[in-house]
Amino acid sequence: MKNLNNIYLLVLLILTGMGMYLIFKPFLIAIFVAFTLSRLFNGWYQKILNLLKNPSLSSFATSTLLFLIIFLPVLLVGKLVVSELLNGYQAVNSDQFKTDLFSLKDSMLAIVNNSPYLNEKLNNSSLLNEQNLSNLTKTIGNTLANFGKYAYQSMSHFVFTLFITFFCLYYFFKDGDRLVNKFFKVSPLKDYQEKRLLENFVEISRATLRGSLIIAIIQGFLTTILFMTTGVSSAVLLGVVATIFALIPMVGTAIVWLPVGVIMLLLGNIWQGITILMVGSLVIGSIDNILRPQLVGNKTSLHPLLVFLSTMGGITLFGITGFLLGPVTVVLFLNLLDIYKEEFKSDLEKYNG
Repeated sequence: MKNLNNIYLLVLLILTGMGMYLIFKPFLIAIFVAFTLSRLFNGWYQKILNLLKNPSLSSFATSTLLFLIIFLPVLLVGKLVVSELLNGYQAVNSDQFKTDLFSLKDSMLAIVNNSPYLNEKLNNSSLLNEQNLSNLTKTIGNTLANFGKYAYQSMSHFVFTLFITFFCLYYFFKDGDRLVNKFFKVSPLKDYQEKRLLENFVEISRATLRGSLIIAIIQGFLTTILFMTTGVSSAVLLGVVATIFALIPMVGTAIVWLPVGVIMLLLGNIWQGITILMVGSLVIGSIDNILRPQLVGNKTSLHPLLVFLSTMGGITLFGITGFLLGPVTVVLFLNLLDIYKEEFKSDLEKYNG
């Protein structure tokens, strides 16, 4: 009878657990981000708590401070991006854009004509005729319009997710330690193992934010300033795109500033193109190598291949927050694997001996 009770209880736990998962599924990313922020900035909360002596007020003050420092700039940049998308759509349909496009065509034809190999392969091609260039203009315009619509919808979803995140963050600051202790009490893992998992979770989250997000923001900001200085249109939009690519290991901002620099040269903007290529390669491209050892050091022992795959997989699965969720998930799995090896060390030695 006791075994039947245990099985029945286990089945009920599984069923209700699946129900909770489905209920919380739309908010899982917001909950995870809120919990991560509460752990990373718990020191700030404790200092404010010592000053205000009120947990509720201290939690609200810390959450508000984080909103002003982190998310308010994101909202402002998002507004600028949507504005630039609208301006870009209007620019694509303007006569000036067509003039620049045909100027680019003439530059490419000059390169083709000066190269016997390219001349033989491409000169008789229809790739650079007027009809195809007009179709290209329409395609770019439609792409920008669709991207603008997607960006507007994403901003609406982001604002909603932001509300859930800070609602959870308020309670995680105030009651986070109590919630963690409750989870530890029902966990079958040993106390030191649970503590190690939590410490590693915080450490890898902090290292990822320092080593990826901060560096990506710096590179994206410098890319934006570089484009503004050299007269590149939609500088903020391109800077945001560069920031996103900077989050992906072994990709980086070169995927943005390199083609922009080449296009500027082809359009006849010589000093602008040279400046973009030189600053991009010598300054922006070197920031990662200079700052990462200072910000991260040896705090994460993930192999570069695992970092790349976990980041790409995380972004594919969770969106932009996947740059953090992916590596953290992989690190937690590896930590659990270490715990498994410790608990079953004798059995593993027996079977592998």
